[in-house]
Order: sequence, then structure tokens, then C-alpha cells
Amino acid sequence: MRPEDIGLHGVETTKGEWGIYVQSVVRAQHNDNLFLGIILEQSVDYERFRMRKLEMLVFAQELASPAGLERMLDHIRNWIDSTEGDGFLDLVSKSN
Repeated sequence: MRPEDIGLHGVETTKGEWGIYVQSVVRAQHNDNLFLGIILEQSVDYERFRMRKLEMLVFAQELASPAGLERMLDHIRNWIDSTEGDGFLDLVSKSN
């Protein structure tokens, strides 16, 4: 799967609107999990952007359905609203 195949493009949060740019997709060995490298960008003004990096471990099948993508957006939205800086979300372990 290529980064441009991931249907995540933007999310509205309590901290404003953020663009989602998937930079990398790596399939984990021995299972159908994916590691995603994501850049989140928010326009501060016409010349400046705020940027955060997020890495995620997700089930590959979550990317195959609109409902799964919406769940991923909810996780990203909650992460942006509840944290500062860069980080990692493990959506595989959370579901076990």
C-alpha cells in the first residue's frame, strides 16, 4: 500500500483544522498491521504552518472501509486535542 492510497486528508479538531499527509506505510512482519508515518499541518497565517509528526500502528483492514477510516480520524482528532508535540498511537494494542 502506498501513502497516497490512504484515505486520510484532513480533520477538524477543537484546536482548528489540520491537514493529514501520510508520508510512509510499512507492513509489519507476520501480520496485517501497518505502521503509518504522518505529518499534520495547520495554517497559522498566510506564511506560517504548525507541524506535528504522528506515527500510528493500525490494522490494515481499518483502511479498507469508510467506517474504519472514520474511526482512525476520531483517534487522530482525540490525539491532537489531548496532546502537544509529536507522538505515537498504537491502535492495535488498544483493541485487544
